[in-house]
Amino acid sequence: MTGVGIAADMVGFAGSVVIVVQYYRSLRGRIDTTGVGYPLGNLCGSLMVMVSLFVHFNMPSLCIELFWSGVSLYGVIAALWRRSRG
Repeated sequence: MTGVGIAADMVGFAGSVVIVVQYYRSLRGRIDTTGVGYPLGNLCGSLMVMVSLFVHFNMPSLCIELFWSGVSLYGVIAALWRRSRG
């Protein structure tokens, strides 16, 4: 495996950790899931996983990460919209 492949894997693993930690924190009531932090963390984690998919392509994983990113982006926008309205 090349240095690029190892780096991509490390970024992908870190992204997976971010997503799982965010989910765990939401289950424990430790993060406001309607705020901007939760979807922003998930968006960052998903994008990090996609970095590894550009090196080690897997279509089903890319599809779930694209959906995950889309839903997370919607969550970020919705949270910012709510924040700006009051």
